[in-house]
Amino acid sequence: MNFIKLKIIALSISILAGGVIAAEPPVAKNALQGKNILFIVGDSQKGVRNDDPLIKEYLESKGANVSFAKVDDSSSGSIGKDLIIISSTARARELGSKYKNVKIPVVTWNAYTFADMDMTGNMLHRDFSVVSEKKFHNSNHALFYAYATSETKPIIKAAGIPHGIFAPLTFSAGETDPSWGKPTLGGDVDVTFEGSDEKAGVFSYEKGSLMNNDFPAPARRVGLFLGDNTFTVLTDATGTAALDPKSNSWFAGRRIFDAAIRWAVSPVQQPAQRISMSQANAELSKSLKGKNILFVRRMDMPWPENESSDQAHMQWLKSLGINLKVVDHMEPDTQAEGMDLVIVSAAINKYKLGNKYSDAKVPVVLLEGKAVDSMNMVARSRNTHYGVNDHKASIYPAENYVTLVRPSHELSAGFPAGQFKMYKNPGVLAWTVPPAGAEVIASIPNQPQHATMFSYEKGAVMANDHIAPARRVLFPMDTTMFAEFTDEGRYLYGTTLAWAASKK
Repeated sequence: MNFIKLKIIALSISILAGGVIAAEPPVAKNALQGKNILFIVGDSQKGVRNDDPLIKEYLESKGANVSFAKVDDSSSGSIGKDLIIISSTARARELGSKYKNVKIPVVTWNAYTFADMDMTGNMLHRDFSVVSEKKFHNSNHALFYAYATSETKPIIKAAGIPHGIFAPLTFSAGETDPSWGKPTLGGDVDVTFEGSDEKAGVFSYEKGSLMNNDFPAPARRVGLFLGDNTFTVLTDATGTAALDPKSNSWFAGRRIFDAAIRWAVSPVQQPAQRISMSQANAELSKSLKGKNILFVRRMDMPWPENESSDQAHMQWLKSLGINLKVVDHMEPDTQAEGMDLVIVSAAINKYKLGNKYSDAKVPVVLLEGKAVDSMNMVARSRNTHYGVNDHKASIYPAENYVTLVRPSHELSAGFPAGQFKMYKNPGVLAWTVPPAGAEVIASIPNQPQHATMFSYEKGAVMANDHIAPARRVLFPMDTTMFAEFTDEGRYLYGTTLAWAASKK
């Protein structure tokens, strides 16, 4: 594929619910060519090899212009730079939060800066860690194996490796002290250690995504697992190993490093354009008119308020020009064949729905938060991996706001990060702890660990290692809440339907 074709792909757009959504730009192999990098370094501990000069040389071999800086140098040295890199050799206590607010991408493998930059919380060994070989021998050796979370993640995609276990580091003489961090729901967990989403060896934030303390990332941010002397023991498939697909994907440490840095300096994913609410229905109709949508509900509804909500919901869908087919939750999921989208109402009975539509090769928007496990969208433990606010002695109160954490995603519909009034009055909201393959759009205020709206791209790794057969979304609309939508909330929901039903 030539450069012109790549450029056309990078600039391609789709009209989605009135917003113009730019396709995510590709991460070019030559993304570092001509880039000016400020590399913040210090001195390694006595007897520990310092790989900083080798990293500088390596980046320069990729066409970058690299300048060393010390922690006490002025941050004005970042002016005109395309990227800041912070080495683990830099003294974090002296560096502090000097580069936290810079509107330049930052890549850091200094674990103590994760907290100072609001990329993680600030508790050592809970929010981030340096896994020293001397102190944590068994855990340290476990970090010679890592897990790529999902091939749909930009950095994993750029590295060209499949999801699953691989070896980022080589066993070698001497010691190396890798690190990990625990990003917020606004970040992407790209690589994990020990199979735990809470131990991210590579994690990233798009510009504008909410980091710790609800701080929006001023530019792209990346956390890496390297230590002072880790670069020289990154794995790299060469020779005959590079020709064997399994060996090539196994020895991928260097490719992950490259991909993370190339992603950091690549063009950002632009958010959708905002439109006025007076335009909303017309624009939604433009996106959804003629779509064939299956609405799965409970026909024998014993509660009048639930029936009324479903009826109003269906009337609104029809008003947008949708070809709506309505079926009972007990009917077979073969009803989804030929559809553009399936909506599963929150009024269904999870027990009677069973695991229908979990394997449907059609996009699904799930409104019933208690069915996330049977849909393989979240792991299986209720009140640990999923639950609901204000329902049957929940310790969490009713809520009508959500916190948008990922404004660059199409599903944020152009609304900024922060609190978003979804409903006029408080009601039940589903909460979840989705796995790393998901992209979290919104959390619940004062519950930063709980996602209430998230999505999977087709091919993403879901819970239980299930691969998404098509797009999947959990949207927080409980049984009686349709009439409670704010205008903005209804538009966000409509945008969700348009995104899920769009061809990709």
